[in-house]
Amino acid sequence: MNRESKRILLHTAIYAILFFLLPLYFRNRTGTMSDLGALVTLLLLVNPAVILILSGELGLRLGFKPLSALQPAFLFTLSVFIVFEVNSSALIYSAAYGMVSLLGNAAGAFIRKRTMG
Repeated sequence: MNRESKRILLHTAIYAILFFLLPLYFRNRTGTMSDLGALVTLLLLVNPAVILILSGELGLRLGFKPLSALQPAFLFTLSVFIVFEVNSSALIYSAAYGMVSLLGNAAGAFIRKRTMG
């Protein structure tokens, strides 16, 4: 397994935790309003921040990889159908996560290009 494959596999594992395991955990808790707040915080703050960091790191290490950068959008779309029970209002986050990921990857690739010459 080469370096690029290992890096992408690590990112896939982190995205799986973010998009599948954590929402299931918050959904299956007691059902209090704080659980809804935790889910909203996950969708609006935690996920975009982690996606930006991981995509930037991917761009920094491997350069601009648009297909790999769109991986979070694809995985979140899959989680909408599995975890969120086809909640169509959650699909907007797929597009937003895709944009955040592409921007992070492009920024990382730009920094890589500037520092490596």
